[in-house]
Amino acid sequence: MRALASALMLVLGTSAALASTETDRLIDALGIPALIAAFSTEGIEAGAAINDGFLDGQGGDVWTETVRRLYDPARLEAELRSGFAASLDPAVTAQALLFFESDLGVRLVEFEVQARQAMLNPELEAAARAAPSAASDTITAFLAVRDLVARNADATLAAQAAFFAGLASAASRPVPVPDIEAQRENVMAETESWLRGYYALAQSPLSADDVAIYTAFWETDVGQALDDALFKAFGASYASLSYGLGQAAGRRLPQNEL
Repeated sequence: MRALASALMLVLGTSAALASTETDRLIDALGIPALIAAFSTEGIEAGAAINDGFLDGQGGDVWTETVRRLYDPARLEAELRSGFAASLDPAVTAQALLFFESDLGVRLVEFEVQARQAMLNPELEAAARAAPSAASDTITAFLAVRDLVARNADATLAAQAAFFAGLASAASRPVPVPDIEAQRENVMAETESWLRGYYALAQSPLSADDVAIYTAFWETDVGQALDDALFKAFGASYASLSYGLGQAAGRRLPQNEL
């Protein structure tokens, strides 16, 4: 019996390791490490804005280091890999790999990464948002299939709520908390504008057939399950990060006025 139990543990352990390896391959194929690096850059800039807006510029080296640690790309990537692996079925992973490791899949991700990096430049971002293609029916359909506007807005609002929860938990005096839900309409509008600009850039080198195939992938059960796993993992990581950022800001508040 002991030998049988040991053998089962070995098989199960090997299966889990293989699943994790496949998930890591998919994360790499989706270009997530490069996308996280861009998110980290924006986060560090946002940390500087919090220092100016909440801490009267008095956060100092402690605040700078805290923001750098929270937005460390290696930390974020490890957390996302763990959350993604826990929420994605191995069969879905295998099917998604077939698509994103194909020639078209590789090109799609390459263009998305390039577009994400371009959106870090305010002038390029403004131009992308204003491009006629940003308002195209093709992009409208793509956003609708994946429900990208609502899902990204939900993640943003949840992160804002987590930030203020962290702020209130660490501050030594009462902290006024804004009505997060009242911001939904503005957040939705800003999110849609950004996404339209981003995909106008990312899909500009593609043919109409390429975009149609890509849109159709996200309509499949595999695409929907992949999106669900992505948003679940990223949402949890973003909310946790925001709570930690709020706590760090709260600890600095006694020396400053809100």
